[in-house]
Amino acid sequence: MNVHQDMAHAARLSRLDGAVQTPLGPLSTSFEPLPKLHRAAQRAPAASGHKRHADLNALFDAFGIEDGAVLSFHHHYRNGDNLVNLVMALAKARGLKGLTLAASSLFPVHAPLVPLIEDGTIRHIITDYMRGPVADCVTRGALQGTALLQSHGGRARAIAARQISIDAAFVAAPLAQADGTATGRGGKLACGPLGYAAVDAAFARHTAVIAAEITDVPLPHEDVPAAHVDAVVELPEIGCTSGILSGSTRAAESDNARRIGSLVAGSIRAAGLLKDGISLQSGAGGYSLGAVGHVGRAMAEAGVTGSFLSGGITGIHAELLEQKRFARIRDVQCFDLAAVRSASNNPDHEMMTAEEYASPLHPRPAVLDLDVMLLGALEIDATFNVNVVISAGGAILGGPGGHPDTAAGAKLRIVTTDLNGGGFAKLVPQVRCVSTPGHDIDLVVTPQGIAVHDDRPELFDRLKSAGLPLCTFDELAAQASAEAASAPAPMASYKPRAFIEAREGQILDWI
Repeated sequence: MNVHQDMAHAARLSRLDGAVQTPLGPLSTSFEPLPKLHRAAQRAPAASGHKRHADLNALFDAFGIEDGAVLSFHHHYRNGDNLVNLVMALAKARGLKGLTLAASSLFPVHAPLVPLIEDGTIRHIITDYMRGPVADCVTRGALQGTALLQSHGGRARAIAARQISIDAAFVAAPLAQADGTATGRGGKLACGPLGYAAVDAAFARHTAVIAAEITDVPLPHEDVPAAHVDAVVELPEIGCTSGILSGSTRAAESDNARRIGSLVAGSIRAAGLLKDGISLQSGAGGYSLGAVGHVGRAMAEAGVTGSFLSGGITGIHAELLEQKRFARIRDVQCFDLAAVRSASNNPDHEMMTAEEYASPLHPRPAVLDLDVMLLGALEIDATFNVNVVISAGGAILGGPGGHPDTAAGAKLRIVTTDLNGGGFAKLVPQVRCVSTPGHDIDLVVTPQGIAVHDDRPELFDRLKSAGLPLCTFDELAAQASAEAASAPAPMASYKPRAFIEAREGQILDWI
């Protein structure tokens, strides 16, 4: 951030009046020193043998789940998940209060949680992403405790450092064995690698695999080992695979998407990164996902073979793997069913855990080996700070996810966006909240042109020499403002509804 943005950001953080109390304990702001964190030892191995329990109710008894417990879940079924609702409904029926919901993401399908937030069954929420009725409930201040929005790497860090002390991890798995070994890469409800769930299971006090199918046949893959599992319950209705592909995981195919894809490929070429061994990450966001195919075609034209693809994986990524355009996929989570099939059948489509993907405590997370990251944004400001959490209208529409993790690690960090969205300008003087700091972003690519960060003059010169359409941020922002149909809602000045955590563990911002 430059000094002006530092001042604006510092002024917002100063309203917090000291350390923020969270379910992780007190967290300081991003302008204060960070305590040294260490990766803790994984949980003690579970007993061997059959671990089948009759139902979810039996798990509550076996694990001794009480008021104030921390319950964790993963989001590999995304908007098709059913397990969070089932478990939390049981918690309410048992009269539990003050629970911490540590779900890696929350979607519109989790609307049944709203009454549980309102009555205090759920007191705190720790998540990487939220959208829908639960997010709206948090926005209007119904949560009695704290909502903390983390990055994917930040969540893995907090679990591995035992800042998040999980009492019970509930792993929705399409296929498992009676000893607890589980995979997402097999069975009728296959959802892809269980990269987020694997971290929860490795560090939780108790872990339960809730399997759509339990088999005696050896599993085709092992995502969660039996040593990390205490109990297994068979429950066919854990989720619906049709909800995996949803909203921001759908690649855009419009004229603007094709224009952005072409500019992204040209920028990578001009930056000198379109060469053998290139590694590429794309995350949620229609334009960023849509640009992957353009990059693949540019690689084919140049005769280039990449090292690996990572991120939320789609059928587009799987096609590039089949075409031998990349040597392998490193996958935490699948974004569509074509990717699920690839993860199940292609040995070069490999699982990695969320720790291996992005944790700052991991010795070499995949994000540090990235050449290029492609991601989207709700807002970008003049110093390239990115907001992927809250809309200009004031609604929570997402969360940090892998955005700040990959931006911190990659050599070339590209944000793709329209100038406007929902009638609001997306290029603004100051973002509503910072979820990725501007010093970690190099390019903003729009259909109207490319803005280069002021601190990247050598990159600007390379793109200019390549004849790419360069604009200043101010020029693009002025056009965005002129075309906006609506003025943004006032910036929040009331009591914080949710805190955004930096991936290393400080409070980065609030909403």
